[in-house]
Amino acid sequence: MATLHSTLGIVLSRRDFREADRIYSVLTPTRGKLELLARGGHKPLAKLTPHLELAAEADLLFVHGRTFLTLAGVERRRQFMGTRTTLGELLLIQNSLSLVDLAVRPEERDPLLYALVVNWLAFAGSTGALSDERGAFLLGSFLLKLMSACGYRPELCVCLACRSPVAPGGYRWHALKGGVVCEACAVAQEDQWFHARRIEDATLKLLRFALVEPFGSQLRPTLCEQDSERFHEALESYLITHFPVIPSVSIRGACVTTLVAA
Repeated sequence: MATLHSTLGIVLSRRDFREADRIYSVLTPTRGKLELLARGGHKPLAKLTPHLELAAEADLLFVHGRTFLTLAGVERRRQFMGTRTTLGELLLIQNSLSLVDLAVRPEERDPLLYALVVNWLAFAGSTGALSDERGAFLLGSFLLKLMSACGYRPELCVCLACRSPVAPGGYRWHALKGGVVCEACAVAQEDQWFHARRIEDATLKLLRFALVEPFGSQLRPTLCEQDSERFHEALESYLITHFPVIPSVSIRGACVTTLVAA
């Protein structure tokens, strides 16, 4: 007789499998990311499907099948999106879950990462109406925190080479090496830092703020178009060089509600 296992989990993504089945990618606090097969999950009257919505926390029962972990039962515990969820909130949640799915390797247990995702979903589902610029900044903030939790934390305060604190205007950004290098080291070791490029003080401040401040505080900074553009340029360069899989849409482009509505 197959042993029944239980876990708490958040559905990150789903895909149809074969003619009537569906595979769910689920983040759990004790088992890491799992892929669970819902037999008949693609059918209109499937019993488990309504409880396996995106952005919901659920108690899951599964068994080890011959090839897949097979779902045996689901009970939804918490829903992060309500009936009044705005399009901006929906885009934030969907894109952030996609980033988690791309970033996390299967079956790597990380309770702190799970707690980060839960806190983020609780916040993202309650922000209300957002401008595209604010939504993109919030998603960028989540991405920086996610990458930090996965071991890709950028160095934004001290020089990567000499470890001295960086002075305003006296540093460059090196996405590949993961942070900032002071001007003196960049000049003295030009062969090692020739890819480093200048960024504005305002850009570095936004990156620092997005990385270390709690989600609720991310609604405070005033965002002008130029600062936002430079913030996302630095962020995208860091994502491209360190993220396990490059998303198909830019972080800034993923939050453009006007194009979606059109």
